[in-house]
Amino acid sequence: MRLSVRWASLAVVMMAALPVMALAQPPGPEQSTDQRCQVGIKTLIGPARLPHTAAALAAGHPLTVVALGSSSTQGYGASADDKAYPAQLAGLLRQRFPNLPVTVINKGVGGDNIENMLARLSTDVLALEPQLVIWQTGTNDAIRRLPPAQFRAALFVGMRRLHEKHIDVILMTPQFAPQFTAAPDYDLYLNVMREAGHRGEVPVFRRFSLSQLWSSDHRFAGIPVIAPDGLHPTDAAYRCTAVLLADSIARLAGGH
Repeated sequence: MRLSVRWASLAVVMMAALPVMALAQPPGPEQSTDQRCQVGIKTLIGPARLPHTAAALAAGHPLTVVALGSSSTQGYGASADDKAYPAQLAGLLRQRFPNLPVTVINKGVGGDNIENMLARLSTDVLALEPQLVIWQTGTNDAIRRLPPAQFRAALFVGMRRLHEKHIDVILMTPQFAPQFTAAPDYDLYLNVMREAGHRGEVPVFRRFSLSQLWSSDHRFAGIPVIAPDGLHPTDAAYRCTAVLLADSIARLAGGH
């Protein structure tokens, strides 16, 4: 009788432990893949603030994000449109905030430099009334040798216009790619963006440093992060960009 009671007690303990054991299952393939994106450096530099995005989320309002940029925002180098980082970012943010409508609008135009982006800021960004803009720029400016001072002036004009409309900004630096690093003084454009982030008090997404580390990380062996053209990201790089941006936005604005 005592033996039966002992075995019955043990069975109860084991059954109670089953849900905990189930929670401890290894991550799925996609989650495991995303873990490669973390390469041991901070994703963002500069002030960690997205006040307008945070206010919208706290109030339960729809969140609109505009991805402004050139071809690596539009999605060149990706195997399909839904592999571009803005499309993947939309899905990841909806997972983070399942009870809120989240829209990420892709306003990347291949070949655009900062002056072209500034010219379409009113129609492609301000008219959409987003809470957040992710502004990727600098690559084509460096390749075409737009003077860094001219690049800097245009960047500050754009940031001021966004600030006046109470829109949060994340600046995204150029990707690490042979065509970009072959440009004379390419590092000056990176410095301008870091300075703009500091002076404008906005976060800067360190895509250059991150993609440089992805390129040399053994976990990406056999998985290219730069397309054969030596300029555009691949599916893997677009995925990592979306994953790290989603993590950063959720942390800064949503408390996740």
